[in-house]
Amino acid sequence: MDRASESGEHIFGWMRVLDELTYYELLGVSPRAPDDDVRAAFHRFCDSFHPDRHVARSGEERAAILAIFKRGTEAHLVLSDGALRSQYDAQLGSRSEPMASPRLSQTAGTRPPSHAAAATKLEDSARSPSSRPFARRAEELMAAGDYRQAKLQLVMANHLDPGNDALQKVLKDLEARLAGPK
Repeated sequence: MDRASESGEHIFGWMRVLDELTYYELLGVSPRAPDDDVRAAFHRFCDSFHPDRHVARSGEERAAILAIFKRGTEAHLVLSDGALRSQYDAQLGSRSEPMASPRLSQTAGTRPPSHAAAATKLEDSARSPSSRPFARRAEELMAAGDYRQAKLQLVMANHLDPGNDALQKVLKDLEARLAGPK
């Protein structure tokens, strides 16, 4: 069996157990994991299952990847929101069938409007794994008051994550701050 076939089997293996996994199992974190661990686990999950990383796959494999990714995104949204996480944990504790993993309905009233809006760190707005370190460093430099160096980091983050509105807005705001009265 060649490497591509093995990889496809891995994807379909995930699909076979997807409905049995809790959100914690899906992201590979403990039910007691703090928010930072959930965020880091989601970034690792995205490195493996983001649909943009699998454009060369067959249509059936891409559809499976998308389903897995959507479930992982759902898991992240629930586990990173304290109220939703408490509700989910209560469902986990009361489930009667061990094979059926509960899912929370993502209605407009319970779901944050978007991942970017829920982000508390600039790094979380970065979609590209290669741009995250630059976004993180830019935020650290801005907090320290070193706006010129922060701008350089943001330029790199934007270069590695083109079209990212959140990063572009922060860069524009920072440039305006640097151009303002001295």
